[in-house]
Amino acid sequence: MSDIVVAEDLLKTYGSFRALNGLSLSIRQGSVFGLLGPNGAGKTTLIRSLLGFIKPSGGRASICGWDCMLQSVQVRSNVAYLPAEAKLFGMMRGSAVLEFFAAINPNGNRERALAVAKQLDLDLARRVAFMSTGMRQKLAIACVLSTRAPLLILDEPTANLDPNVRMEVLSLVRKSQNEGATVLFSSHVLSEIEDVCDTATIVLRGNVVKTFNVSDMRATHRVHGTPMTTWCDWWDATLITDSNVLSDISVLENDSAKVVIDIVGPIQKHLEWLSRMPVENMRIEPVGLRSVYESCCVSS
Repeated sequence: MSDIVVAEDLLKTYGSFRALNGLSLSIRQGSVFGLLGPNGAGKTTLIRSLLGFIKPSGGRASICGWDCMLQSVQVRSNVAYLPAEAKLFGMMRGSAVLEFFAAINPNGNRERALAVAKQLDLDLARRVAFMSTGMRQKLAIACVLSTRAPLLILDEPTANLDPNVRMEVLSLVRKSQNEGATVLFSSHVLSEIEDVCDTATIVLRGNVVKTFNVSDMRATHRVHGTPMTTWCDWWDATLITDSNVLSDISVLENDSAKVVIDIVGPIQKHLEWLSRMPVENMRIEPVGLRSVYESCCVSS
């Protein structure tokens, strides 16, 4: 499949501050793409630049082949956007809000919106002003996930939701993907990115520091150990004789005090090789997204 979102060298400056610092990324059509990073990393600035809400200081971006700045109307006709803090009409009842957004959105669908609201156990008879923060979030989610837009952009969609509702939202995201939508999923919750995303990008200080396939990350194990006296000779021999094994291995640390390697793929096929490693206190653990995220934040 082709890329539905492309950003090339996006730059956004506010005086001397660079909110985006030459950021480039692409999102494959039909995927769920995770966007990770701490507050102030540039995630929301990126999203607003893609939607044409703000003008980048440099670079370019496109959605569905439309230029995000020069053809922003066409871009937004192909996108359903859930902002981090959705603003809804306070005196409208929930049912009226769903009907309004279904009517004005070219991809809107009232019946589908009502079905999403029912799945989220939302009381649509209540006026927005008298809804809790979580209820308003569920109403905004129903407005967005009920559309047939090719691209859904969700900025912190599960904020203010309890764990059961979070699981329902992730289920709805997967359903949207199965029906053909592409989803840009921005979240601080690492477990959600692991559960629902195909690919993820970590953004720091306005730039991409790492993009990875989530299924590959799940299949990666980290091996820690203390080298024995024969370690250096064994490792030198391994470099010569076990090139097929080393194709799956990344060495993170290798000195007289500590050995740390990552193994990508099924750990079972490397167990015999691991049993021959002259290291003590060996520990093998799944890498997980938290390790990847923390290593990026520390190294950058």
